[in-house]
Amino acid sequence: MTDLAVLAIGLGVIPLAAILLYSLRGFVLAHREAIWGFLAGVLAFLALGHAMAAVLVNKSLFGDTAIAIAVAFVGLAVGAGIAWSLLEGPFIRREPNRILWVAVAFLALHSLGDGLVLGRDFVGGVVPSVQVDGLTVGATVGHRFVEGCLVVVPAIWGAWKARPAFALLLVSLASVLAAYIPGAVFTAYGGSLRSLVQVAVPTFVAAIEASLGLLLLVHFFVE
Repeated sequence: MTDLAVLAIGLGVIPLAAILLYSLRGFVLAHREAIWGFLAGVLAFLALGHAMAAVLVNKSLFGDTAIAIAVAFVGLAVGAGIAWSLLEGPFIRREPNRILWVAVAFLALHSLGDGLVLGRDFVGGVVPSVQVDGLTVGATVGHRFVEGCLVVVPAIWGAWKARPAFALLLVSLASVLAAYIPGAVFTAYGGSLRSLVQVAVPTFVAAIEASLGLLLLVHFFVE
């Protein structure tokens, strides 16, 4: 198994450990406001400090301001559309389930983005620049576990059983597939088009993630 496969699988499976919160279901239900306050802070960091920051940083890498703005705008619009359809649309009627499904979409997008970033460090036949040490591993395990909690906590509030909730967590495995996309793009495209795709895809995903996460925060506090 290659180094990329090991790291990608690790990214994908860590959020699954959040299912252990079901053993603390009573605590989660009894401290709803405090727990959501913590998770809201995490969500705000991921949506603003991580996803939106990636959109802004990548803007200078496009080489064309108009394309950079277009990719970001379309991504933000798509994220807002997904959030609206799940939070305000007619598809899901119960409030806890609305929050849950947006959280699932957010976890899937964030996992996709993490996989793209990881895979980008393994393309081009160069030595991978991924730093693996105790601090990096600990931070990765911690933040990926909390991302899984973003799904499990609303599932507990919505009275979901553990098995269906665990099935929802499997969207985190998107990071495994996403890790191989940069390599496929590197092989399929050449020259400036390759560079554009390598930047545009993660920027587009990050923009969707940013607007989705922010609208989830707004919806919860308004409700």
